[in-house]
Amino acid sequence: MAADEISRDRRPSQIAAYFSRLSDTYGDGVYYGNRRKAVLEAIAPEFAAARELLDVGCGNGAYLTKFIAAPGSRRVTGVDLTFEMLLSARNRVGGPCRWIRANVAQLPFKPESFDFIFASHVIQFIGDVEGVVAEFVRCLQTGGVLIATGQRDDGVRQMLNAIVGEERWREYREVIFRRAARREADARPKDRYQNAFIKAGLRVEERAAPFTVTWADIDEWIRIRWMPLLPEAERDRANAMLADLAKQGVPQTLTQHEPLIIGRRDS
Repeated sequence: MAADEISRDRRPSQIAAYFSRLSDTYGDGVYYGNRRKAVLEAIAPEFAAARELLDVGCGNGAYLTKFIAAPGSRRVTGVDLTFEMLLSARNRVGGPCRWIRANVAQLPFKPESFDFIFASHVIQFIGDVEGVVAEFVRCLQTGGVLIATGQRDDGVRQMLNAIVGEERWREYREVIFRRAARREADARPKDRYQNAFIKAGLRVEERAAPFTVTWADIDEWIRIRWMPLLPEAERDRANAMLADLAKQGVPQTLTQHEPLIIGRRDS
């Protein structure tokens, strides 16, 4: 494992340090924007009914800005482990919001505080998935909904692997993506997440949010998401690799699917 690589068994302080470097730009760009739009459309029926909303692992507020700006009356709370992310969120969110720095495994709320809990790209960084989902459910009202996104984020990388071949892909991955979160060994990690939802007493539904991006959007995503994590000495090589990829016949458009797990706490 590379020195700066983040994995789901790392301590909260290491996760916070990892994401602090991305606090100003995480979620920017067309790729992320199209993905958020697709997710918001997919969860619109549940969101419309929300009155007490928790965005857990809210990052720099990319979803919070949408939640607060949406029509309707609701109280919105954002929780994140990383101080820099919360500071960035406060600077970009133009509306009333409660801000709390906390570990998602120990949320500082009374039981049944929220009717809508949203966790975007959170649970894949967690070792004790069952424990954390149970903590979310502790804070969820009867009749409420827990929505988690981002069980896998491998579509782009799988596409690049198919285009350049396994041997060359290993070189690209080592330079550009080596600080990616370590994926679970399970062939279907979403089964593990679903089982955690079910064990916590939730009725589970799968839903997908499709969105389309261009190669230019993917190139921008790589530069926003991964380039800031590279040492200066490696960035010229990474830029050369991206230029080479553009010549390899990558599709001009690509449809991605953001997977959602929706858990309902029935009476």
